[in-house]
Amino acid sequence: MIKMKDFKIIEAAGTPYEIGFAHGQQGREEVLCSIATYQEMFKTYANLEWEEAKRRSRSYIEHIGRYDSDLLEEMRGVAEGAGVELEDILALNARSEVILMSGSKMPSDGCTAIAVTPESTQDRHTILAQNWDWKGRQIEAVLVLKITQREKPAITMVTEGGIIGKVGFNDAGIGVCLNALGTVGNPYGLPLHIILRGILDSRKLSDAIQRINAQPNACAANYLLAAKCGEALDVEKSPVDFEVFYPEKGMLVHTNHFLCDRMKPADTSRFMAHDTFLRYGLARKMLEAKKCVVTTDNVKEILAAHKDYPDSICRHEDELDPAGLRMCTVFSIVMDMTALKMELLRGNPCENHYREV
Repeated sequence: MIKMKDFKIIEAAGTPYEIGFAHGQQGREEVLCSIATYQEMFKTYANLEWEEAKRRSRSYIEHIGRYDSDLLEEMRGVAEGAGVELEDILALNARSEVILMSGSKMPSDGCTAIAVTPESTQDRHTILAQNWDWKGRQIEAVLVLKITQREKPAITMVTEGGIIGKVGFNDAGIGVCLNALGTVGNPYGLPLHIILRGILDSRKLSDAIQRINAQPNACAANYLLAAKCGEALDVEKSPVDFEVFYPEKGMLVHTNHFLCDRMKPADTSRFMAHDTFLRYGLARKMLEAKKCVVTTDNVKEILAAHKDYPDSICRHEDELDPAGLRMCTVFSIVMDMTALKMELLRGNPCENHYREV
């Protein structure tokens, strides 16, 4: 385990179980923080007890095993390393889907994600970045996993303790950012965090799209992809459909509502994340104002923007909201996909400094 100011970096290698065990053992504090956060959240949003959430999570074992049985072994390792039950880790990795089983609407992770390809960057590199806005207590659960796998790409990702797929890139040059989306339908199928790991286990953009669509998805999500080869794609995915967007003038932005006209009638996230529209428009406007000479500093400036504070791109808790419903920026990430370099900060970009992993 490497100590980096504000971040715990866990290096894990070997079999899937060994990788998971290192995650769970060295990140036990973060795993327990995640369990406490979602135990409280399930109760607040769905009057759902943690033991019932764990029971429901078992229904995803078959889907995950069919997708990639190695991931079940890795989760088993996380559980044993952290000294918790496998169902605790399953419930974390299927947290969005479990709460939807109750009929409650899952609050959208209020994220703003950006990709800029070489034709619009000053140094002709590809930039992939986002703010991840969520429950403030999860700031203490954030860690970095550096995973060396035997027959799959090596991965560097930032995640919540106990969750085996999130935001980052691999050494094949494939990176991913996430925006939560909401849609009507039944939450049965593959959990979105497992799909994120499938993307990070991919060697090409086309492989990543195949991994998104390999099985029915249990809930909606947006996956913003970028690659070392200089290309980027945005994939909006519902349980029954998907759409792919190519950059316009080398730029892609996504927040928490569907852009695909075909899927807009089923979009429920736009009713819960009212700030999504301004964040989307503002990020696009600020990018386009740079006139094809975008730098990583420009992207960081966008991620620190405060227009319509506190529901801004740099999200702060609104004291007028009930305590259980407040959200803020938990971490911000900027990836140079050409150099395979990652910069992270914990909390709000306006208050903290990015550090290279």
